[in-house]
Amino acid sequence: MTRSNYRYPLYRMRHKATFSIIKSYQNKMGVNVKDPVELFKLHYAKVNLTIMQRYGTTGSTLEHSTIIAIRHNPKVTEPMLVTLADGITYQITNISANDDNYISYDLLTLSKYTKGGGGANGK
Repeated sequence: MTRSNYRYPLYRMRHKATFSIIKSYQNKMGVNVKDPVELFKLHYAKVNLTIMQRYGTTGSTLEHSTIIAIRHNPKVTEPMLVTLADGITYQITNISANDDNYISYDLLTLSKYTKGGGGANGK
């Protein structure tokens, strides 16, 4: 199946995600602080992996990741933060973009974001 064959019915795009970036600023005490700044909200569909895809990710960095589908949007870039409808914040680790036609979808691979955790998740 090619990327352009992905189709998500409107009823599946019922969840709303908040997209944000980390901005650095100085607080009243002169200490640099990093906080997320909301940019925009988009509807998304949850993507369910097949059993074979789940087995393929076992033991890899993708094992604990989540995948969502959004309508193609060039404003979505790495490494943005995404807060899903369940209130959990994730960091975009991969964007499978598709802008073949006017009804194109991007698949976003998300990993849980931990503030100040260091490494790939704490940036």
